[in-house]
Amino acid sequence: MSSIPKKLTERRRLMDIYENLYEEIFQKIKENDKIIIHRHERPDPDAYGSQGAMYQLIRENFPEKTVITVGKDSPSLDFLFKNSEVTEEDYKDALVIVTDTANFPRIDGKLFTKNNFLIKIDHHPPLDNYGGINLVNTEVSSCSELIYNFYEYLNNKYDIKLNDEAAKLLYLGIVGDTGRFLFPNTSNDTLRVASELIKYDFNMSKLLDKMEIISENIMRFRAFIFENYDVYQDGVAYLKITKEDMDKYGVDPGEVSTGVNLLRSLKDLYAWCFAIDEGNKVRVRIRSKGPVINTLAEKYAGGGHPLASGATVKNWEELDDLLDDMARVVAEYLRENNIKIEN
Repeated sequence: MSSIPKKLTERRRLMDIYENLYEEIFQKIKENDKIIIHRHERPDPDAYGSQGAMYQLIRENFPEKTVITVGKDSPSLDFLFKNSEVTEEDYKDALVIVTDTANFPRIDGKLFTKNNFLIKIDHHPPLDNYGGINLVNTEVSSCSELIYNFYEYLNNKYDIKLNDEAAKLLYLGIVGDTGRFLFPNTSNDTLRVASELIKYDFNMSKLLDKMEIISENIMRFRAFIFENYDVYQDGVAYLKITKEDMDKYGVDPGEVSTGVNLLRSLKDLYAWCFAIDEGNKVRVRIRSKGPVINTLAEKYAGGGHPLASGATVKNWEELDDLLDDMARVVAEYLRENNIKIEN
C-alpha cells in the first residue's frame, strides 16, 4: 500500500492543529483593545520581520486598536522601524504577543505581568511553551513564514488584508533566516510564500542591498574573522571574540553575531562557532552544514535549530568542553556518511 495517503492524513492533522491555533489567536486579537508585540534579544531580520509584520497586520485590519512594538533597536536594522519606550502602566489590560523567541529568558523586555495573556508565535523547537497560546511550527523556514501562513488563513476565512509594509517585512525575515534561500530550511512552501510576497509594492532589490550595507568598522571586523578563526579538529572551526576585540573594532555582540555565516564557505568545514565574551558569560553561536547541533546547544544552556543554534558557557575553559563535544558530533557525522577529510 502506498504511504502517500498516510502522509496526506498527517499533513491534514497538523493543518487542523495550526488552524485551530490561528483561530484562537485571531479571537484574542479581536477581544483586546491594546496589543504589545515583543521579539527576542539581539534581533535578526526574522525577529524584526515577524514583529513588524504582526504590528502591520493588526493595524491594517483593526485601526481602532492600540498596537505597540517593544525591544532594543539594532543599529543595522532600525531603518525598518523603531520600537516604542514603554512602562509597566502600558501593560494594563494588554494582550502580549511574542514572535521568534524560543524561550522566556530571551524575550526582549519583560515589563508584563502574570495578568497579561501571552501568545507565543515561533519556529524553534518548543523547549519552553511560555504562552497561554503557543503557535510553534518547526517545519517553516522562519517566524515570518509562519505569520504569512497565519495571514493566509485569516484572509481566506475573514478577508483580512496584508499591506505592502507587512509584505516587505515578512520577505526580509524569510530572506534573513534562509540565507537568501541558500540554507536547507528553504522549502517549496518557503519559495511559494516568497513569490506571493514580492507581488506587493516594495523595492526588493533596494531592500536587499540595504541589508548588505555595513559600516567600515564592521568591514574591518570581518577581516579579523578571516584572519583569526582557528580549526579545532577535522571539520570543526571556531573563533573567540574578547571584549578587547569588540572595543578595538567598535562592534557589539549583536554585530559580531551577524558574521557567523562568513565561515560557511570554508572547504571541509561541517560545524563551527563564534564564542563572544559578554562579561559574565560567553555566548556561543553554533552553525552546521550537516551534523545536528541543537542537542549539543541544549547541553550548554541553549538550543535552536538542528543546523543553527546558540549556547552559553561560563568561561573559556567550558568552551573547550563544548568544542570537544562538537568535534565528537562532527566525527560521528563523518563516519556515518563515509566522509573523509584530506589533510
